[in-house]
Amino acid sequence: MKRLILLLFLALINNTFSQNLIDSIGTDSLIDSVYLENSKDEIVNIYNPLMPPNTYSNNDNPNYWKNKMPYAGYWQQDVHYKINAELIDQKNLIQGTEELHYTNNSPDDLNYLFFHLYINAFEPDSYLDKFRTSNKMKSIYREDEKKKQGIEILSVKSNDEILDIEIDNTIMKVYLKEPVKSGETVIVNIDFESHFGGNEETGNVRRRMKMYEEFGNKHYNGVHWYPRVSVYDRKFGWTTDQHLGKEFYGDFGCFDVELTLPSNYILEATGFMINREEMLPKELMKKLDIKNFANKKYNSPPSTIIKYNPNKKKTWKFHAENVHDFSFTADPSYRIGISEWNGIKCYSLAQEQHASKWQNAADYAAQIIQVFSEDFGMYTYHKIIVADARSGMEYPMITLDRGKDPGYRGLLIHEIGHMWFFGQVGNNETYRAALDEGFTQFMTAWGTEVIEGKYMTRDLTFVDDTLLENKSMSLIQRLNWLKRNKSPLNKYFDKHTNQLDARDDDAFYRYIMDATDNNTPQLNTHSHDFGGSLAHRGSYTHVYGKTATMLFNLQYVLGDELFLAAIQNYFNTWKMAHPYLNDFRNSIINFTKVDLNWFFDQWLDTNKDLDYSVKRVKKLKNDTVEITISRNGEMEMPIDLTIDSKFGLTYDYHIPNTWFTKADTERDYLLPRWIGYGNLQEEYTFKQQVPSGVKNVIIDKSNRLADSYMINNRYRGNTEFYLDWGVRRYSNLRKYEIKARPDLWYNAYDGIKIGPSIKGDYLKKHHVFEANFWINTGFSRKDGVDHRSNNLIVNDDIIQNNGINNLMTDDEINQNDPFSFRFIYSTSLNKYIKNSRIRFAISSLDGLQYASLGYEVKDISGMNTLDISLNSYNRKDDTDLNYLFGNLEWGTEKGAENMRNTNIKINSSHEYNYLFPWEDDHIDGHGDITLCLKSSSFMSDYNFSKISLELINRTNVHDFKIHTRVFAQAGFKHGDEHNFPYESMLYASGANPEDMMHNKYTRSAGFVPHDWFSYSLTNINHLHYGGGLNLRGYSGYYMPERTNEMITDSLVNLAYKGLSGAAFNMEIDFTDAMPYLSNFGIDSYVFMDAGFMDNNYSDDKFLSSHLYMDAGVGFTLEISRLWNRAIDAKPLTLRLDFPVFLNRPPNEKYTSLNRFVFGINRAF
Repeated sequence: MKRLILLLFLALINNTFSQNLIDSIGTDSLIDSVYLENSKDEIVNIYNPLMPPNTYSNNDNPNYWKNKMPYAGYWQQDVHYKINAELIDQKNLIQGTEELHYTNNSPDDLNYLFFHLYINAFEPDSYLDKFRTSNKMKSIYREDEKKKQGIEILSVKSNDEILDIEIDNTIMKVYLKEPVKSGETVIVNIDFESHFGGNEETGNVRRRMKMYEEFGNKHYNGVHWYPRVSVYDRKFGWTTDQHLGKEFYGDFGCFDVELTLPSNYILEATGFMINREEMLPKELMKKLDIKNFANKKYNSPPSTIIKYNPNKKKTWKFHAENVHDFSFTADPSYRIGISEWNGIKCYSLAQEQHASKWQNAADYAAQIIQVFSEDFGMYTYHKIIVADARSGMEYPMITLDRGKDPGYRGLLIHEIGHMWFFGQVGNNETYRAALDEGFTQFMTAWGTEVIEGKYMTRDLTFVDDTLLENKSMSLIQRLNWLKRNKSPLNKYFDKHTNQLDARDDDAFYRYIMDATDNNTPQLNTHSHDFGGSLAHRGSYTHVYGKTATMLFNLQYVLGDELFLAAIQNYFNTWKMAHPYLNDFRNSIINFTKVDLNWFFDQWLDTNKDLDYSVKRVKKLKNDTVEITISRNGEMEMPIDLTIDSKFGLTYDYHIPNTWFTKADTERDYLLPRWIGYGNLQEEYTFKQQVPSGVKNVIIDKSNRLADSYMINNRYRGNTEFYLDWGVRRYSNLRKYEIKARPDLWYNAYDGIKIGPSIKGDYLKKHHVFEANFWINTGFSRKDGVDHRSNNLIVNDDIIQNNGINNLMTDDEINQNDPFSFRFIYSTSLNKYIKNSRIRFAISSLDGLQYASLGYEVKDISGMNTLDISLNSYNRKDDTDLNYLFGNLEWGTEKGAENMRNTNIKINSSHEYNYLFPWEDDHIDGHGDITLCLKSSSFMSDYNFSKISLELINRTNVHDFKIHTRVFAQAGFKHGDEHNFPYESMLYASGANPEDMMHNKYTRSAGFVPHDWFSYSLTNINHLHYGGGLNLRGYSGYYMPERTNEMITDSLVNLAYKGLSGAAFNMEIDFTDAMPYLSNFGIDSYVFMDAGFMDNNYSDDKFLSSHLYMDAGVGFTLEISRLWNRAIDAKPLTLRLDFPVFLNRPPNEKYTSLNRFVFGINRAF
C-alpha cells in the first residue's frame, strides 16, 4: 500500500511539474519503469519520458497529441524506434538493426510504408546531384559518395517475412503483406549500413552526416543515419519529397537506441542516457571537465584521456519520447561543460583544442533555454546539448554548432531556438521551411536582444588565436591564416566598420535589401522552389528574413502583449504536432479574434512591399499643422506616428487600417482609421495643434514597420553623415548615407591633386553618387611634357603628328587645368521597371570633358542585359593631350582641339553557366556574350559607326581554368576620311584611349613611366591595358606592313590600329596546381593571342593584315585579396606578362629574354 501511495504521488508530481522536475531529483537512479497495478492485475506504466518502456502514447502524457488535439478530428501517426547500431570507425560506417513500431492513427488503411534514406542524396546521379547540375553547381564527391555508399538496406522484414521494397534514391517504398488498418500497429525490421561518405574536407557537397579529422582524431556527426519512416499526414497522405539537401519532416514518438563505439569516444545524443554513470563515471567526468582546459592555447593539440583500442568497445544507451528524430555526435577529444536551469541540464561538448573558447557555452545555453521558456513556452525536454561539430544544425535535444565565443553566440541562440520550432512544433519544413527557419530567425533576434542587448557581442576579425603549432597544416597555410586574421588591416577594419543591431541583423536587413527592389518571394512557396534553393542564398534567405520580419510586423499590428500571448498559444496548441502555414494563420486569428486575413494574404501569398512616407507638413494658423502621409507601396498597414515639437514634447498617434485598434498605453491620440489599399486612398491627411510648432514627424519610432524605403519616413533627419574610412560597412536601413574623405591623386601634368571625395547612397541602390573635386597643385609635376616627342618619323618625314603646330611655347605646353571634378549618379527604377537603373556622369578631369547618360535593364533571370548610353568626349585644346600616355592617339590628323566625340552606344549582353560530366569529373564554367552597336550622334564632330561581338568563356577542368575570348569588330566611317576619331578606333595590342579614360590609372600618365607607352617601328614596349584585339605581345609596336618585303623603304600601312579586326585570345590558368601563390593574391597562366586587323583605317579593306600571334607566361596580383576584401575599394589587378613568342617580331634581332608587358586589369 505504501508503494502504491508513493507511486501515485510520483505520477502527480510528474503531471504537475513536467518531466523536468523528475530529472532534477535524480532520474539517473530511477528504476527501469514506474508502474501501477490495477484491480485486474494489469500493469499500467506511469508516463516517464526518461526511461523505458515507451509511455509516449499514455493518457497521462500531457504532450501526446490525443491528449491535446489542436482541433477536433485532428490525427497524426505514432512511431517507436528500437535501434541497435555499431559505429566502425576504421571503415567510417554504422551497422545497425532497426525495429519500427508504426501505429496508424489515420482513417485510412495503409498497404505500404515509405521511408527516407536521406544520405543517399550525396552521391552521383542522385536527385540532389541533378538539382545541383541544373543549377550549374559543380559537385566534388568524397570516396564513399563516389561508390554510392549511403544507406544500404540489407533486409526488410515483418513477422519474420521478407518484404518487397522499391528504392528511388532517397525514398524507399516497403510493400506490406497485409494492410495496416486504422488504429493498428505494424512492426518492421530493417538491417542496414550507413556510410559517412568519407573525410568531409575531400568533397564540396554540403552534408550533415559527416566525418572529419583533427589532430589525428576522427569526429562523427550521426544524423539522418537510419531509415526514417515518412510522414503520412492529413494534407498529403504520404510525404515523399526527395531529399535535396535542405529540410526534414518526421513523426513524433519514442526512440530506444543503443550505440556501440570504440571506448575512447565521448558521445552525446538525443534522449536520456540510461547508463550515464557507466559511460561517464565521476572520475572520468573530472578529467573531461571543460574548465580543466580554460587556459589551454586555442587550436593546440589535444591530450589523450582514453587511449584508442579498436577492440575495446562501449555501448551508449538512450531513451527519448516526444521526439521525431534521433542524432548523436562523437569525438575522442570532446570535453564537457555542464549548467542547469529549472532542472534542465545544459551540456556543452567542445573539442579540447577549442575548449578555451567554449568555456561559457553551457551557461549560455541555459540562458537561452530560460529566455525562450519564459517568453514562448516551457521547454519540454530534460536536457540540451551544444556541440563543437563544424556544423550549424538542430536535432531534438542536441545542436551541432561551430566557431567559438563570442562568434558562436548567435548560432547557439538560433539552433537552440529550433527546439521550439522544429523540435517541439514539428512542421513539414520540407514543404514550407518558413514555419521553422523563419520563426527561429525571429527568436534569434528576440533572444539576442534579451541576452545581449541591442547589439550582439562582436566577433572581431583580428583574433588572438594561432595555428602556428598545428603541424597538420603547411607553413604557407599558416602564414595565409595569419594574413587573413592577424594583420594590421584586421585591426583597422574592426575599428572603423559598423555593426547591425540584433533585430536588423537577424531579420530586417536581408529582407529590406531585397524589398527595396521589390524583389522578395512569396513565403507560401515550396522549400525547394526558392530560385533553386541551393545553400542558404538567393531568395531562400527570405525563408529566414522575410518570415522573421513578418512576425515583427505582426507584433507591430497586434501590440506587444496580444502578439506574445498569440504566439504562446500557437506554440502550446501545436506542440508535438504538425502544423502548416494555414494552421498558424488560423491559430493567430482565432486566438486574437482579430480579422488578420489582409495581413497574412499580403505577407504569405504576395511579394508586395511596404512604403509609407511623410509627404507634407503644412503650417496653419493657431499652432495647427496639417500632416499628409502617403502610401507608396502595395502593402497596407496601420501607422504609428510621432510628432516631436520644438518645445521638446512628444506626441504619439495611431492610425488604424481596420476596425481593430491595438492596446498601447504610450499612445496619446487615436486618429480616424485609414481604409486604403490599391488605388483607394493613397494619402491620409489630418490636422493637429502642436504648440511651438513641429520639429519632426516620424513614422514608426519602434523600427518594426518593414518599410522598403525608409528615408522618407521622417520629416527631417533622414540623412547620416560620417567620415569615410574606406572599409566595408552595412547600409543604414533608415537613413541616406553621405560619407566623405580627403582624396589625394597624381598625374604627370597636374602634379599632386588634392580635394574631397564625397559618396552617398541609400542601401547602395538608390540615389548613388560619387563626387570628387581636386585642386591641381602642379607640385611634383613633370614640366616640359610635349606631345611632339611622340611624332613618328621615317626617312626624315613626319608620318603622323595630328596636324598640331609644333611651335608651341613652353608656357602653352605646361598650361594644365587649375582644378578637376567628377560627378557620377545612378539610381534604381525597379518600382517602375523591374531590374532597371538609370545613370548620369559628368567630369572635367585630366584634360577631358566627359558626360554620359545611360539606362540599363535586366530580364527576370538577371542573365540578359540591355544597356543604352549617350556619351560625349571633348578636349578643349591641344594642350590637353599632354595628359595622355599616347597623345598622338586622340582626335584625327586634323587635330583634337574642340573636336567633340558624341556617340550613342547600345550593349546587349547575355550571361550563361554550364556544367556537364567529363570522365570521372565535371567540366563547368560561365561566360558572357556581348553585342555592341556604336555610332556618332548629334552634336558630334565625327561621323562613324561600328559593331562588335565579344564572347568570353571561362571553363574549369580539374586544377586548370581555361579562359578564352573571341572578338570581332567592323567599323565604318561616313563621309570625310577624318570622321573616325583615333580614340574610338580598334587597337591591336589592347584597349583604345576612349576605354582607357575610365580607369584612373590609365586615363593620364603618372604612375607608369611615360615612355612605357610610346610606339616604335623597331621595338616593342611595356604598358598594356586589356581590350581591343588584346595582342599583348605587340604593345607599343606600330606593326608596319610593306607592299614588297624586299623593298625596305616601301612603308604602306601601320596595323596597330584600324576600324575592323578579329582576334582569339586564350589563357590557361594553372594557379590551382600551385596553390601557394593564390594564398597571396597571385594567379599564374600561359597565354596565346592571335588576330587580324584591317590593313589601313583609311581604306575599305577588311581583315587584310597579316596574322599576328604571341604566346607566353603571365602572372597577376589582385591587390584586394591581400586584405581579404575588407577594404571598400574597386578590385585592382596588376599583370606581368612575358611574351616568349611573336610570329612577326619587330626585327630579326628581337629577343624575348628582357621582354615583359605590365598591365592593369584583365580583358577576360
